[in-house]
Amino acid sequence: MLIFDTICALATPPYRSALALLRLSGPHALEVFSHLIKKDIQKLESNHAYLLKMYENENEDSLIDEGVVTIYRAPKSYTGFDLVEMSIHGSPLIVEMLLSTLVKYGARRAEKGEFSAQAYYNKKIDLLKAEGINDLINARSIRGVKIANHTLKGKNSEEISSLHDSLLSYVASLEYYVEDQFSDDEEYLEEFKKIKKALVEDLNKWSKITEDTKKANQQYQGINVAIIGEPNVGKSTLLNAILNEDKAIVSPIPGTTRDTIEGDKEIKGISFHFSDTAGIRKTEDIIENLGIDRSYKMIEKADLVLYLADNDFSNEKELEDKLKNKITIKVGTKKDLGNKGINADILLSSYDDLSPLFDLIFSKLDLDAKIDPLFLGQREEDYLNKIIMMIKDTIEKIDTTKEIDIVSDSLINICHVLDTMLGNDESKTLEDVYNTLFSHFCLGK
Repeated sequence: MLIFDTICALATPPYRSALALLRLSGPHALEVFSHLIKKDIQKLESNHAYLLKMYENENEDSLIDEGVVTIYRAPKSYTGFDLVEMSIHGSPLIVEMLLSTLVKYGARRAEKGEFSAQAYYNKKIDLLKAEGINDLINARSIRGVKIANHTLKGKNSEEISSLHDSLLSYVASLEYYVEDQFSDDEEYLEEFKKIKKALVEDLNKWSKITEDTKKANQQYQGINVAIIGEPNVGKSTLLNAILNEDKAIVSPIPGTTRDTIEGDKEIKGISFHFSDTAGIRKTEDIIENLGIDRSYKMIEKADLVLYLADNDFSNEKELEDKLKNKITIKVGTKKDLGNKGINADILLSSYDDLSPLFDLIFSKLDLDAKIDPLFLGQREEDYLNKIIMMIKDTIEKIDTTKEIDIVSDSLINICHVLDTMLGNDESKTLEDVYNTLFSHFCLGK
């Protein structure tokens, strides 16, 4: 991937359709595209749509297609380079002819994500924004789209930069006492107290941000739900009712489901992944036991467990241990057959109306609570957890060492992590430290 190459690619799915969108971007985009048209490209205004004929060569009979073309001149484009977008007829043959012609005149076929990489290089977007764009494209539910759009607003970068600036100001304050030969111990110990208080406030704020990010990731990726219970309690019937299709085989024979049956369902805008598991019971059947082992593994992976019983719930120790730290809904089934649902959270007599069960699922997982996450993705969650840990460690160093150099190094290390989140070079952190120091204090002047 070479940032200064002029690149081209199909920006819509590679299928036969009414329309297709081609993109051409790079330092020589306008020169390359000028070979395809008969008009003077310098006379075409930026951000205006033109209906243009595009040719394979200078001959009139080499026409490839006629389409709507928009030119975005640098730096006012998505990539920061000159950018040409061509809305053409959606024949794969036309697409290939145009791309081949662009390559012939000096462009290169783009790799995945290369247009966004150009935008990142030209500082049109930061790393968080780039990842947010990808999250929006790959959202699988309405809630996922809303979460991705929220993270795309750019406030995440603002918050990271704000924390970064705060940490630099703490470092600058401490460096002042190193440079000032007239300061005494009491002064910088008082400064330590102020910095500790500020760090505690930062810790509380970013702990909340981290918790919201975990919830957002769960809702964006989809909720994993395991349907478990003894044989013949209605697990497969419930799965089929939820998915509104005959996904799992239903029969009165115990042990019919010997492997995990899975299916997806969007409920109230959130994607759920349901897994019907093998009935859990004591058995000598080797194959059935393999299925039961998989049932236990599905419990471990699940965000929520629907535990079904048509009489009473098992007190089998291994199962109780697996469910100990899991959010579980006990579902009493076959109420119409006399089940009194001892200890059940909800009773189902038929699966015609599952809205009470869905409401309970949302309540148990607190999915109706409004969250405005700043971050999305496992990478961001891992970084946030690291930042929380490092802030805690810095607070501890203030209490135990009271050494300016140790605390300053710790604060600068957090800044390194923040720079990495934004996609900045770590060397920039030290530059920022000195810029902050000199802008706030006139040392040696």
